[in-house]
Amino acid sequence: MSAVAATSWSQTPWTAAVAGLPDLDLLWNEPLSRHTTFRVGAPVACLAQPRSIAALQTLIGRLRHEGIPHFVLGAGSNLLASDEPWDGVAIQLGLCCGGIHLESPRSGADTNLLRVGAGAKLARLLRFSVQRGLGGFEPLVGIPGTVGGAVVMNAGTQIGCITDVLDAVTIMETTGDPREVPKSRLEIEYRSVTLPEGSLILEASFSVKPTDPRHIRSKLRDAMKRRRATQPLGWPSAGCIFKNPPGQSAGALIERAGLKGLRCGDAEISSRHANWIINLGQASSRDVLTLVQIAEERVFEAFGVRLEREIRVLAG
Repeated sequence: MSAVAATSWSQTPWTAAVAGLPDLDLLWNEPLSRHTTFRVGAPVACLAQPRSIAALQTLIGRLRHEGIPHFVLGAGSNLLASDEPWDGVAIQLGLCCGGIHLESPRSGADTNLLRVGAGAKLARLLRFSVQRGLGGFEPLVGIPGTVGGAVVMNAGTQIGCITDVLDAVTIMETTGDPREVPKSRLEIEYRSVTLPEGSLILEASFSVKPTDPRHIRSKLRDAMKRRRATQPLGWPSAGCIFKNPPGQSAGALIERAGLKGLRCGDAEISSRHANWIINLGQASSRDVLTLVQIAEERVFEAFGVRLEREIRVLAG
């Protein structure tokens, strides 16, 4: 049943259209700052957590029919939410799409097929891979987020990305029907995977090799050591703000433009890694976005390079 709390959003015209749906947990007037790694963001009118795929299908169908704005919110690790309230629905998939299932090895194959729900956290996937001795996910260590978000963003580091081991994705089409799409049918680019328009990921399948857990742990330790040495991991942030231009480093360009350590309010272009903006305490979305825009302008003025954002900006 739905869990609905009475709040100031109770007068939203579409509230009744969502509140009565079954098998759905709802949080009204929920601050997005609680659900983003930047720790900024005003309330969203409704945060919905379906408890089953059927509930998700019903919810999406109702939202589309009523024309209610909505988006899928993973771990909020790549999102800059607005300082203004957002009159729509954010959907989290952890309850309905959070499973991890290792299938029996295929006859004659040297890899295993691992099926992971889009709402599963990357940290949990890494723990599972170590416990079961499944290699291939080491580049994801230290990256906050969910599997679905990681696939859409083709998350990774210099040593690899999640699509290196991707086999297929199961999507929910605009009709509400699930469909499996093999990797060969996806448009995969640097920090981007294009899905059919209007669809969302329910599950990702990975082809992984049995690997000595000790070897996996060693690679994870080495990768995490490099991250701690070069990135401001102790502060709220969204990781890298910009994609690296072809053959160049966004962080190096921002540093050469003299922007390392630049502050706006409580937001700072990190003095440790210039492609990170960190929240020193009470930063606003406007503070962060101001630094993003300054970096874009200064880098273009100095080097003629237009930086492409890796983060998503949710307007109020």
